[in-house]
Amino acid sequence: MNVTRPGDRFLASAVVLAPIVFLAGDVAYIVAGNGVNDGVLGGTVGVWSCFLLGWAFVGLARCLAACAPRGSLALLVLALPAVCAGAGFNVNALHRAQFGNDFPEAAFTDPAGAIGVLAFVPWGWFAPAAFVLTGVLVWRTRIGPRWAAALTTAGGLLFISARPVAIDPLVVVADLTLVLGLVPIGIAMLARRRPAADPELPAAAAVR
Repeated sequence: MNVTRPGDRFLASAVVLAPIVFLAGDVAYIVAGNGVNDGVLGGTVGVWSCFLLGWAFVGLARCLAACAPRGSLALLVLALPAVCAGAGFNVNALHRAQFGNDFPEAAFTDPAGAIGVLAFVPWGWFAPAAFVLTGVLVWRTRIGPRWAAALTTAGGLLFISARPVAIDPLVVVADLTLVLGLVPIGIAMLARRRPAADPELPAAAAVR
């Protein structure tokens, strides 16, 4: 990926910022709410983190496309439903904090609303799978440090352990692991440069 273009710089910057804002949202849940997935501030910041994660995964997929085209496609197939579901979970957390009820929990006890569960699952499980796949692909293609790839995979596995039962300290550990993994990958993406065009080539050829 040529990060000399503004769009690519933006996407690479999202890889750096997304895990930090994701962590900030969960800290806000714990500090200003009733724990992970239950709070107005946490839900709001969590929705913002989903925007950033969506852009981040698009940037990662673009960077991986040249050397791992199938893996890049698989990453998008997993990641885009995951961030949409993540936004849904955070909006649900806003509703839970404000009105005291949780839609997925209520839907399991009310057959009339059961279909609504499919707005959340299995898509929420795609998020840890996308983080694990990101780590594997970065490890194989070396678009970022291998140790960062390993941490990103570990963060995805910790995500699975922490999220379904909302163990607050483990959620923070998982988020910190993703920060330590994804931020260096994003920095490596920002540092990538396409070789300068040969000044003797015609202008039209230089921009192809």
